[in-house]
Amino acid sequence: MLVPKLTLLLVLLHAAFGSAYRWFNWQYEVTCECDAYIAPQNEEAAAEFLKEQYPKGSHIKVVGNGHGFGNLSTCVDNSLTDKSSYIVSLTNLKHLEINKKDMTVTFGAGWDVYDLTEVLKVNNLTFSNLGVERVQNFVGAASTGTHGSGSNIGNIASQIIGLRVLDAQGHLRIINEKHNAEELKAFRVSLGALGLITEMTIKVQPTLLMKRTTKVLNATSDFSIMYNEIAQLYKEHERMTVWGPHFDWNAKTQSWDLEPTYFLSYWELTDYDGVRNCSSNYCANGCGDCKKEYFCYDDVIDAASCPPQGVCSREFYAEIEHFLPIEYFAEAATNYTYYQQSQTPRMDTPYNYLMVMQHRSLKGDDAYMSPVNTYNLDPSLSGVFGIIEIDWIQEYNNFTTLWQNQELAYEFLPKFGEAYNVRPHWNKMNPPNATYTLEKFPMLPKFLAIQERQDPKCQFVNDFLYRQLGIERCADFISM
Repeated sequence: MLVPKLTLLLVLLHAAFGSAYRWFNWQYEVTCECDAYIAPQNEEAAAEFLKEQYPKGSHIKVVGNGHGFGNLSTCVDNSLTDKSSYIVSLTNLKHLEINKKDMTVTFGAGWDVYDLTEVLKVNNLTFSNLGVERVQNFVGAASTGTHGSGSNIGNIASQIIGLRVLDAQGHLRIINEKHNAEELKAFRVSLGALGLITEMTIKVQPTLLMKRTTKVLNATSDFSIMYNEIAQLYKEHERMTVWGPHFDWNAKTQSWDLEPTYFLSYWELTDYDGVRNCSSNYCANGCGDCKKEYFCYDDVIDAASCPPQGVCSREFYAEIEHFLPIEYFAEAATNYTYYQQSQTPRMDTPYNYLMVMQHRSLKGDDAYMSPVNTYNLDPSLSGVFGIIEIDWIQEYNNFTTLWQNQELAYEFLPKFGEAYNVRPHWNKMNPPNATYTLEKFPMLPKFLAIQERQDPKCQFVNDFLYRQLGIERCADFISM
């Protein structure tokens, strides 16, 4: 049991009398057990905790809100190690400073995306890009490459211009565009492997007013025709998301029935400053009465992203989200859909309900571990990525069905990855293959060199990172 110094002001939950702390992700199907949950009151307390644990080589896993489908946030379970293992939350680091002259906001790692956007709205500021939902911790979301949709906008990590990070020994390092600019490319999408990010500075902009237009389109079982039509629409609309095609589970025939229609939304800048009404229908993430033709006006935050109260479903579901050069989108989406249909006979567990294809676009970047990094792209390509997402949604929470759907989800990358230069969204059903990771993330060796400097004893590395990134030097550390 950890006995902290009073000066550390550490909160230890479930650590009394030697009891352990069990962590779960948002869906409660990914879990681990550690010695304690640590929530430092400030950066100094976090540094002191790290300094105390470094000689012991304790396992340390920083978590946000657990909004992920994989094992990226999993601690090293007590059953697998003789060392101490801790879950660390930086939820108490809630300082914030807005600089309207430089158009930046600096904030502690405890801020969730929703709370941060509410503060920005009050100050007539906004982000250039947000994810579909605003339920995540901001640092956690940025560290995995969370994104929205737009061929000329990047993921939310691309807005980061500086940060403060503690290494495994508790030493502070300041990374920004003026100092260590090259390393900032590693820390933007850090995967939790480079230390405790205690503070971020991001670029913001004045409030953007957007018009969101939703259109209903006819589906066809000739998927090549449908996806080529969608690809053409991406050329016409810079910022667009497509929800569809949709498939309903037919319990009688044990197959997926194609719904006759699907819908898309696209966003355009507007100078309309009347009633803001997009938040009256939370279709930013497909919730609400969405499959109808309509338009609305709002600031970009509420027009293109959904707050926690707008999340309409929390049943179990499996998901993949794959990024590939947009030039390959129509062919790849066609083959993904036909492959899914070919696998229907094996989906024989109960409570299948809905399967939704979703599609977006995203501007590429130079962050080392960003799924839309452009380092290995052919120069003839645009540097814009298409995104294929498949959601297998259940009628009721059933682990057997969830695990079967997740097993299928893992198969898409090995089948299509090489053909279409596919990169998976971190922490969303991506099978471990360090050789493939190196191919799609050519800056991985530089990332791992920084990782070793920041974490000599592999205290921040769990099994996911070890296998996904091929951190062979950590093989003995995570199992001792």
